[in-house]
Amino acid sequence: MKVRDSGMPEQSYWESLFDVRLILNKMDITRDIKSLVEFGCGYGTFTLPSAKVVSGKIIAFDIDDQMLEIINARAISSNLNNVSILKRDFISEGTGIENDSADYVMLFNILHHVEPSEILTEAYRILKKGGRVGLIHWNYDSKTPRGPSMDIRPKPEDMRNWILNVGFRLESDLIDLPPYHYGFVAYKR
Repeated sequence: MKVRDSGMPEQSYWESLFDVRLILNKMDITRDIKSLVEFGCGYGTFTLPSAKVVSGKIIAFDIDDQMLEIINARAISSNLNNVSILKRDFISEGTGIENDSADYVMLFNILHHVEPSEILTEAYRILKKGGRVGLIHWNYDSKTPRGPSMDIRPKPEDMRNWILNVGFRLESDLIDLPPYHYGFVAYKR
């Protein structure tokens, strides 16, 4: 099952909409991460830069064959040996990753799914106790140049409630990720 599609523009335009270095820094992507899992990696906009930061392995999931071809080619051309890119419907099948095994899960621009708690619950299941989940999404502002339609775009307060309802702990409030995003970092209890 694919998350409700908001369309993917051409890669260079897509990547111009993010300050990736700022986002990775503010979302606490650090060297101490030995196992990072990304749900919906797309072009690898965050996957590949994260692979250069973390000390361990990254498992990146996507369901779109074109995205998988692009990110595989990019990982190979960047000589990144710590990235495994997998095609999997993690919503209907789960990730297949063991319980309590990941240090960090990236949920970047994906929680416009019909049932975001399904994605958050799977992230919670695979995280180690004390592990982090990073969540970003487009600002709830119709003036952003991209992003899902406003009727499916999550508001920050909705995302905060979903995070807490699944059982995560928030240690800080909303993180501003200019120019067009916001985020949260939460921890598994």
